[in-house]
Amino acid sequence: MTAPRHADTFTGRQTHCTAFLPRQDFVGERVAIIGSGAAAARLLPGIAAEAARVTVFQTDATWIVPRVPLPAVLLRRAPQRLVRLAARVNLRVQVHDSWLRHRLTPDDTAGVAVHNSYYRTLRQPHCTLVTWPIARLAPLGVRTVDGIEHRVDTIVYAEDAQHVVRTITGAGNPRYTDIPARMKETA
Repeated sequence: MTAPRHADTFTGRQTHCTAFLPRQDFVGERVAIIGSGAAAARLLPGIAAEAARVTVFQTDATWIVPRVPLPAVLLRRAPQRLVRLAARVNLRVQVHDSWLRHRLTPDDTAGVAVHNSYYRTLRQPHCTLVTWPIARLAPLGVRTVDGIEHRVDTIVYAEDAQHVVRTITGAGNPRYTDIPARMKETA
């Protein structure tokens, strides 16, 4: 992931992560997670357990399906219609706030990730989802194009190349990502 404009002006800590490692790095801090829904789903539960405040700057929404005790190959081979329906039902059941649900709803061709606690963690009072594009980094935080500066102590760039297990295409065949390790639940 490329850092936003003026990343060198931010005075706090910046780090790139692909998976949360419990190290007590975020205790009591205001943390920004910048990345797609799939990458944020991996990092948010662990960071939110330690941080005082977490703001997720979602660059792209991703369909999230719950982890079920079935072989990963079933998700990769299931009909697109069924996967999309399962993801929509999962979102509706777990997120009751219609505005938050709207911001978490990707387009029909978005990737699919497997996670059990992303939506539940995002609903916690100290977690916020921001979908406005980032204009630049400021010395004390992240400024979005709507002019709001979100003050944070640490910025975590969520690397998302390894988190989408399936991409749903519009009308043709689905594209599969054959990495079963991605199916592991981290939170």
